[in-house]
Amino acid sequence: MPSASEARYIDVLALPRVPLTFGTSLIGRAAYALVFLPLLYAVTDATGSIAQAGIAIALYGAGAGFLAPARAWLIDRFGARTVLATLVILFALALASIAIAALTASGGVLLLVLSAAAGSVAPPLGPTMRVAWRSLAPEGQALRRAMSLDAVIEELLYLAGPAVAGLALAFARPGVVLLGPAAMVLVGGLWFVTTPAVGALGAKPSTAPGDRGRRPLILERRFLAILLPVLIAGGLSGVIGVAVPKVLSGEGGSAAAGIALGCFAGGSAVGGLLFGRMRVRGSAFRQLAVLVLLLASALATLAFASGPVAVAVVLAVAGLCFSPIMIVGYMAAGTMGGEHRQNSATTWVNTGHNLGSAAGSALIGIGLQLAGAPTAMLWTAGAAALLLLVAGVLNASAGGRSMSANELGE
Repeated sequence: MPSASEARYIDVLALPRVPLTFGTSLIGRAAYALVFLPLLYAVTDATGSIAQAGIAIALYGAGAGFLAPARAWLIDRFGARTVLATLVILFALALASIAIAALTASGGVLLLVLSAAAGSVAPPLGPTMRVAWRSLAPEGQALRRAMSLDAVIEELLYLAGPAVAGLALAFARPGVVLLGPAAMVLVGGLWFVTTPAVGALGAKPSTAPGDRGRRPLILERRFLAILLPVLIAGGLSGVIGVAVPKVLSGEGGSAAAGIALGCFAGGSAVGGLLFGRMRVRGSAFRQLAVLVLLLASALATLAFASGPVAVAVVLAVAGLCFSPIMIVGYMAAGTMGGEHRQNSATTWVNTGHNLGSAAGSALIGIGLQLAGAPTAMLWTAGAAALLLLVAGVLNASAGGRSMSANELGE
């Protein structure tokens, strides 16, 4: 294949062991994008209550998000193959149990318990794949291409997943549709677990010589300086998801909002592909700071955008920054995690994004109610800049020892 500096995306996919490892991970990961709609409708149909369905989704999301670092620690501590296989089987069983309970009209309490259980054992297939990339594509630019490709395809999975699930729901009961992602995660996840790349991610006891005396990653200022921009970006994406339907409520309604949000996702996919081909200089924190500032600036521009076309254009431009933020975050976190904490490090990036998105969605709702869309979005952009300043202080207080361009594969 071409040299690492000239590697194309097709060359990355042609690397030894990549098609099987990446392909099987995607089968399992696609299941996540298919769960939400059938779960929502399954609980609604079984209980007759949209409120209980909302609680079920919240419990599932809370378990999947808040317990992710604990699951990643287990993988780092005991090895990917054993822990991941166990989680895959438990997750598939939990989804199948929800499907059966919904089809038999079981009580709402049982469905809520099963939803929480499913989220609690959600296998971290994405973070594990991103760790595996370091052995599959170890060279600088090849690894950068791989991380970019991974981020873009994951974005596309979550873009297409709800549409596929919605189409399936038009022909089958929600409980039956929910069996689809259960089967996908079981087949794809267990197949992924059997690959040599995952098998190489063996147990790395925290008592290893290089790990003694280390604080948890989340307490290290240098790591927090990288994690905080990712959290900010997640918050801004959550703001966009809530604010755009409000902005376009009188100009095209839900259809216009859906197209505009699709432009954000499409821009993110394009941005990830372009970023993977670029040679960007500067430390990881500097790259993140610039990208987050650009994303916040685009959000501020929404305060002055008028009409569906203008909003869609602004969101497409904003989306160009989003995948690159995640790519830099994953690469920097993986390097900071070292040999013994890579799963924990990359999972914290996912968790930071999810926490930021949840917080942004909640706070912008209050802001829209109190101050209206333009003011709320300007406040949000300003808050993002202030939080980024805090991240800069953390980075400086840690000695500014952020990942260099060489370590990021430039």
